[in-house]
Amino acid sequence: MSLNLNVNPVSRTFLADLGQITAATNTASEQLSSGYRVSRASDAPDQISELLQLEANLQSNNQITTNLSNVKAQVDTGESALNSAVQLLQQAVSLGTEGANSTTTAATQQTLALQVQGILSQLVTIANTNVNGTYVFSGDSGTLPSYQLDSASPTGVDRLITTQATQQFQDTNGNTYAIGETAQTIFDNRNPDDSIASNNIFAAVNSLQTALAANNTAGVSTALASLQTASAYLDQQQAFYGTVQNRVAASASAAQSQNVSLIAQIGNIRDVNFAEAATELTAGQTAETAALEAEGKVRTTSLFNYLA
Repeated sequence: MSLNLNVNPVSRTFLADLGQITAATNTASEQLSSGYRVSRASDAPDQISELLQLEANLQSNNQITTNLSNVKAQVDTGESALNSAVQLLQQAVSLGTEGANSTTTAATQQTLALQVQGILSQLVTIANTNVNGTYVFSGDSGTLPSYQLDSASPTGVDRLITTQATQQFQDTNGNTYAIGETAQTIFDNRNPDDSIASNNIFAAVNSLQTALAANNTAGVSTALASLQTASAYLDQQQAFYGTVQNRVAASASAAQSQNVSLIAQIGNIRDVNFAEAATELTAGQTAETAALEAEGKVRTTSLFNYLA
């Protein structure tokens, strides 16, 4: 006795429809659980390339944001340090002006000389400004200090390193900008032959200190003129750092805006619409239950018909 258990066409159609309903229900359930509409390439083969590119752009932009944060700390510290240096030179000019007065006594000149010496010491400390383990004005040799005091030197200091400042930062458009200058460029500017330039800050302050200590009024006047030239030069250096600060701030703002845009674009492709998915899940579950109940009410040929 043979059994004919072939599923009739109506049942095949029912099973196929039920499979589609179940698949849609499972997809909606998975999307609600993960929060993603696209979690694998097969979910949206026509959009996966765009999604991967957007995610790569977001990763690159996040790195730029991190780099800008590090640069900001360095540039802000540098600008603040130069602001202090500008104030110190203003004090030195005031001391020099007092010392240039022919009525100033020798004892007062000595007192002024000690104050100027203190200013030079503070300027060396500023030249060696350190943030997060990096010497801000040491350029490409950021692990090393740049200067130390040396009363026997024409500039009153010793140059500990000779370096360049080639480090740059990149904005979201791919433009690159210099981060800063070296202490040599700022405080110890030299001519091409390495002779002392007229706007050399260390040399100007040291010459003022030397003239005051020697009670040399004419020398004080000469040093004061050099100091005023050096002071104007330092103002320019601080202005440079101010410009860098503005560029870093603008770049950071642009990077943040770019991040928001990229995240939104990625979300439009990848993220699930919870309202739609919840509606699809509910509809699928309802349809599945209704289909099973309807099928259960249909009386089809049973196994006992074939055994009769």
